[in-house]
Amino acid sequence: MLVRHPLIRRATGSLRDLLYPPRCANCMQLGKQLCDVCTVAFAAGRLTSNGRCKNCFAAWDDENLNCNLCLSWGFDLEACRSAFEMEGAARRMVIKLKYGGQRDVAAAMSPSLAPLWDSRLNAVVAVPLHWKRRNKRGFNQAELLLAPLGWPALPGKLERVRETGQQVGREQQDRWRGLSGAFRYTGPDLAGMHVAIVDDVVTTGATVVECARALRDGGARSVTAISFARASRPQPPETAHFDF
Repeated sequence: MLVRHPLIRRATGSLRDLLYPPRCANCMQLGKQLCDVCTVAFAAGRLTSNGRCKNCFAAWDDENLNCNLCLSWGFDLEACRSAFEMEGAARRMVIKLKYGGQRDVAAAMSPSLAPLWDSRLNAVVAVPLHWKRRNKRGFNQAELLLAPLGWPALPGKLERVRETGQQVGREQQDRWRGLSGAFRYTGPDLAGMHVAIVDDVVTTGATVVECARALRDGGARSVTAISFARASRPQPPETAHFDF
């Protein structure tokens, strides 16, 4: 098992930033992960309920019905709220963070989650990574997105107790089978609590639904997913070639 010391990871990150300085995810200008001009345009692209499922924010044309996908979730996950569609600058930012190891991009992404908070929510937790994946990546991207927001933390611990492998590129049924029983909540009873779970991207919803089941088993009254991006269409597997 390879576990890199935090000082080594920090030095590696500093060297990477020196050799590959930050570029705007949208216009590629040097200096910031999202330049001032593109920040304004990016904010204008936030998702609304227009042309979206009002329950899970997936692309959906029927204003009166929830989409077929979130109807398949059952009752464990109440809803999903996302800031952007998984395309364009939003997709490039996710890839930089998740696969490119550029953890500083999380600071540009995190503020987009703030408007998605619901005042009735009592606690929040990031979707956990299995310890092997976390050690390999060096961080949990969902935790980086959540950390600056100051939302009340879950009183107990949500953990991934089984390694599930890479989910990107898998068919929906494969995701559900692979994630079944992969999460566990331990800690104080969550009776009566409305809990949020945060992730970078929601696609089929398999991961957040399994997290919600674990939290509901722990007594949570309801669980809502909050994500930076919503992939309404299947996403291709990422490779070493990142399109940013």
